[in-house]
Amino acid sequence: MNGLGWDSNITVPNARGIQTVWAHESGLATPIQQGWNHSLHLSRIPVVRSMARYFPHVHQTLLNQVKRTKPDVLFIQDLNLIPRSFARELKKHAGMMVGEIASPPPPKSYFLEYDLIVSALPSIVSQVESWGVNSVYIPLAFDERWASFKSTSSRKIDAIFIGSFSRHQPQTIPLLQSIASVAPGLHIFGPANLEDLDRAGLRSFYHGEAWGQDMFNLLANSKIVVNRHGTIAGDFAVNMRMYEATGSGAALVTENKSNLSEIFEPGREVIAYNNYDEAAASVLELLQDESRLSEVARNGQSRTLREHTYTMRASVLSSLLGGP
Repeated sequence: MNGLGWDSNITVPNARGIQTVWAHESGLATPIQQGWNHSLHLSRIPVVRSMARYFPHVHQTLLNQVKRTKPDVLFIQDLNLIPRSFARELKKHAGMMVGEIASPPPPKSYFLEYDLIVSALPSIVSQVESWGVNSVYIPLAFDERWASFKSTSSRKIDAIFIGSFSRHQPQTIPLLQSIASVAPGLHIFGPANLEDLDRAGLRSFYHGEAWGQDMFNLLANSKIVVNRHGTIAGDFAVNMRMYEATGSGAALVTENKSNLSEIFEPGREVIAYNNYDEAAASVLELLQDESRLSEVARNGQSRTLREHTYTMRASVLSSLLGGP
């Protein structure tokens, strides 16, 4: 956004250390430290959420930042943190309030004060519009600064999965069991319960969590990225891993969703599967055919860098917001 002429700043409300330093530098009271990591839960408790902004904690610190900045656009990326009463207060100090969400949504009331809701999930766009709130579909994307152009033959990890094992992704374990049966070099990363992995026979494939630069380094050293969506996605291809995988130069094996062909060309730029057996068969086929693997990876990366970067998404968003 800055590259398009906006003066943009990022605030991470639940980053306790950064927010405490900001309060000190601004001559404000030291925020209360207790309960900081439970700010989302506090936002759901009726009495607490109405009073939270009156105490030096997560909500008051954010409110003070918005008051001092007086932004033309306040862009919220975690709607769960902002109950309706707090949204009304924030709007007093901002020209326009925009929210972005493509995850399990909070209650309807959390949406009603926004001027615009942006979502990569068409079903959320439709739902929000039915509530009388303006909503626009903008897919997620890839930060092209992380692009890797290493050949697939030089990559050490045959297949990788990076993601969660929560109740929102019940298909993760059976999918990975199928992949592991044909790809002994499978690497699994993400927050996981080790006992669950033991029971599933996946513990030996697990290598802990991976975030940020470490995650992109792993993707850059992987031949194949296995992807699946959470239940919130329904029949839509939406998650960020599709773009991170292809942008990093790996071959993506992902679910065959209703809109996948609008994002990538299945069979040429990504490999789509309809069930776990198909996913495993696709991984095995790619590992046995280096030429095919390289072709899919190359085509997928070309499509992502051509059409699915955050520079491009920022341009779309800038136009929606009226430009700088």
